[in-house]
Amino acid sequence: MINSNMPITLKEIAFRAGVDISVVSRVLNDKADQYRISKICQEKVKKVAVDLGYVPNAYAVGIKTGEFHCVALLQSGMAGKSYLPEKLVSEIHRNLEKEDKHLLLANLPEDSNQDIPKIFRSLMADGLIVNYYQDLPPQIRRAIAKTSMPTVWMNYRMQYNSVYPDSYSAAKKATEHLISLGHTRIAYCNVYFNDLRKDAHYSVSERRQGYTEAMKNASLEIMDITPEHRVDDVMDKQIELFESVLKSKNRPTAILLYWSFSMPAVQMAAYRLNLNIPKDLSIITFACESHQRIGLTATAMLEPETDMAQQAVAMLAQKMQTRDVNTPSVKLDYYFLDMGTCDKAPSAVTE
Repeated sequence: MINSNMPITLKEIAFRAGVDISVVSRVLNDKADQYRISKICQEKVKKVAVDLGYVPNAYAVGIKTGEFHCVALLQSGMAGKSYLPEKLVSEIHRNLEKEDKHLLLANLPEDSNQDIPKIFRSLMADGLIVNYYQDLPPQIRRAIAKTSMPTVWMNYRMQYNSVYPDSYSAAKKATEHLISLGHTRIAYCNVYFNDLRKDAHYSVSERRQGYTEAMKNASLEIMDITPEHRVDDVMDKQIELFESVLKSKNRPTAILLYWSFSMPAVQMAAYRLNLNIPKDLSIITFACESHQRIGLTATAMLEPETDMAQQAVAMLAQKMQTRDVNTPSVKLDYYFLDMGTCDKAPSAVTE
């Protein structure tokens, strides 16, 4: 009688199937055809394994073969240093399943006394996806550089081994869209205080540069209303910022927002000033695909989470197969989602 609390062994399967243990091992490790084991024998062994509830020990197999069929996702335990929206993580899971691999989340707490995470100290994964785009601790960067695991970075701009959205082109296209609607006074705003740092995420400079380039190409005045003081901690501060801009004599007729976090403040400021969106004020914001599920309220340049997950897994799978040290990075296009907050420039303001 089999003890249900004990794991089923290859020896038990071999006994029940009436074959040698080596036959069971070869069948369950997909090597039966290589050793010319008959189809009838293969089916018999597999049926016995299923009937007994056999579950292979993935880590034991991994230690023996050197393949764990597992990819680790390294990210920070602090907000603002890693970004893992629902759509992105679900797409990573889905694409890894196609490669017959599962996902291991390696979360790095900032207050940890352990210098190097366990993922770098123990053999447990075949590859690594880094989702840590800001303030990466030096010891972790060194560990990533030294690891033998093939590694791909997400949402991080590098020449090699990275998959990231093209924020510059997206901001330029968004601004050009507003210009095509007749807007000549287009403001740009990023309310995140930490983004004023020199080492801020690459999208901070790219989006501003894309906006600036489009405005210069059209010979229009740059209206960067990004505050130099903190307003992202209190919503009322943001509302005051947008109110002061929108009630000025030469107010903008359109605004490009760095992130959708600012949208409620713009809407409230416009409401208080009796400005209709989009009749009096057009708005485009950057957002992620996941925001569609929670009620995105503005026309947006959507961060390509689905594409980023697919490309990151594909690049990593290639690196695990070829063991290439450097793979050219992949830039991804944003998607334009029209939510009805853009219209032609109001003639009363543009004349």
